[in-house]
Amino acid sequence: MNVLEIALRVIVPIFLMMGVGFALQKKFNLDIKTLTRLNFWVFVPALLWVKIVESNLSAPDFLMIGAHFVLLFASMFALAWFGAGAVGAPDRLRRAITASVLFYNSGNYGIPVAQLAFATSPVGLQFAVAVQAIVMMLQNVTNFTIGLALHAGGRPGSKKRETLGAVFKLPMIYTLIGAWTWRFISGSTGWALPFPIDKALHYLADGLVPIALITLGAQMATLKSPKLSRPMVFSLVLRLAIGPVLSGAIVCLLGIQGALAQSLVISTSFPTAVNSALLAMEFDNEPEFAAAVVFYSTLFSAVTVSVVIFAAKVLW
Repeated sequence: MNVLEIALRVIVPIFLMMGVGFALQKKFNLDIKTLTRLNFWVFVPALLWVKIVESNLSAPDFLMIGAHFVLLFASMFALAWFGAGAVGAPDRLRRAITASVLFYNSGNYGIPVAQLAFATSPVGLQFAVAVQAIVMMLQNVTNFTIGLALHAGGRPGSKKRETLGAVFKLPMIYTLIGAWTWRFISGSTGWALPFPIDKALHYLADGLVPIALITLGAQMATLKSPKLSRPMVFSLVLRLAIGPVLSGAIVCLLGIQGALAQSLVISTSFPTAVNSALLAMEFDNEPEFAAAVVFYSTLFSAVTVSVVIFAAKVLW
């Protein structure tokens, strides 16, 4: 497929579903907090469980995903933090820029892209979605720890214990542990989940894509879109262009090939996470800038993600 075909087959359906959420939010003023909680506590854990238990991801694959994530995260942090300082961003804006680059929409944007980008290959599809589910879990953990610390900015009164407690409230961590444990047990004993439970989990996992995209569209309807500024352009270039390029370099460095390489590179091309903007609003850390980066990165990703998918499939 060329870039235009990828855009039509992968990106356009996603933006159409987001458009439904956008229109519904404008007309009915949906309860976005409830929609977000449904994604976070129900649909995402269900998909994470199903994809890990049923995927052909091996322990070495999991280690490679973790190594890639750590190297990319550290590299992007350095580029964003020191780059923002070099362009003269004050401390609070510097923190907002860094967070907008590090934390991307790996869930309600990334999962649908992974499903559509590998839809023609059943084996590749299962594998790619499993990889994206792991990346999503890592992104959520770091966003609500390092991201929270960035936005809070070391303000007086903040407590490390509260931050740590918030991390251990994340359902994805326990789902990840439980899924890998059950995968080991079922592989060793041949046990299977009772049919009603298994079927319910599959129904919930299948429901993630439409619910997640409608939620994202509704969230987009609440964001303002101020004029582009130099710090904003700097953030967008790092998030949408430099991130995938650097990911490709790390993939080559680690010697990763095939579907895993494609999945990892594509997984780094997504727009800034709405959760990052929500944390910026919570801690009053350049909230207008954070919301604008989410808006513009999502808008421009219609082109950039298509290009990254095409390049990843050609190169790997």
